[in-house]
Amino acid sequence: MDIAYLILAHDQPAHLRELIARLSTPDSHFYIHIDRKSRLADFSLPANPRVHVLQQRARVFWGDYSQVEAIVSLMRAALSQPGPAHARFVLLSGSDYPVRSNAFIHQFFQAHADMEFINLTPMPSADGSKPLSRLATYQPRKTASRVVNRLKRTAQGVGLLPRQRDFGPALGRLKPYGGSQWWALTRPAVAYVLDFMDAHPAYVDFYRNTVVPDESCFHTILGNSPFAALAQRSLTYADWSRRRQSPEYLSLAHAQFLTANPSHPPSADFPQGMPFLFARKFSAQSRELLRLLNASLDGKPQARDAVARANPGNPGAGRPMASASRVN
Repeated sequence: MDIAYLILAHDQPAHLRELIARLSTPDSHFYIHIDRKSRLADFSLPANPRVHVLQQRARVFWGDYSQVEAIVSLMRAALSQPGPAHARFVLLSGSDYPVRSNAFIHQFFQAHADMEFINLTPMPSADGSKPLSRLATYQPRKTASRVVNRLKRTAQGVGLLPRQRDFGPALGRLKPYGGSQWWALTRPAVAYVLDFMDAHPAYVDFYRNTVVPDESCFHTILGNSPFAALAQRSLTYADWSRRRQSPEYLSLAHAQFLTANPSHPPSADFPQGMPFLFARKFSAQSRELLRLLNASLDGKPQARDAVARANPGNPGAGRPMASASRVN
């Protein structure tokens, strides 16, 4: 199972190097987009024929179409790479980390070779996290200049730029879908998305001014495609228990859950629970958690005792709680 890991990074160079090292196998390749606002020289990534750092980089802003641009660049680079044809494409951030061994990850994808792991939730979502207002609101493109961004908001305030719009003409017969930015798709699904975007420039133009388009642009395409029938939930764990705009940073409080075969709740397709393969988001303060996680992934016998000491009297610490039901 040849896997292409598509990684969006903007900080934490040391963690990114550790992520690549942990996931490295002879049939794993890494395609990395480093935010143009960050200095490429700061990352010092390994000189390895399986590590591909994109030289054409976008300035990436949260909730902006630049996220989609960066992801599309990674998809195209991995799809066109000469050599072995990657069978699985996994989108990660530079603050992610695996919570299963490489052997488990590769065997899992091999056993479910025709499944698409991407949250496909009809918009508006039942939990309110993917409202139709994301499509109906006109969002000017963001820039690195606060002055320019303020001028654009002022232009909206005086009617020079629209605030609302009708998304019906752009989507046509497509039913809108939303979900987590992070997914693991088959090669045919990735090719389908890119072919659709190339063939429908009006669709792409619409999403250039959409709120958080990385959580609906690809999802709407796949949700209205033959691939939707084999779609399962995202394989990346995040802690949304506090219902904030972003997931919680991971800490020792999550060690018990992340080192004990973390999984989604049971479902018809996965009666034992579909496993999480990755987790986010790690920070500079997650070093002790990473140490325990690495020990667990390496099968060291003392790892379980160390996790128990890290969560004394609280064996359920770090359970996914709200993250298991939220479509992010």
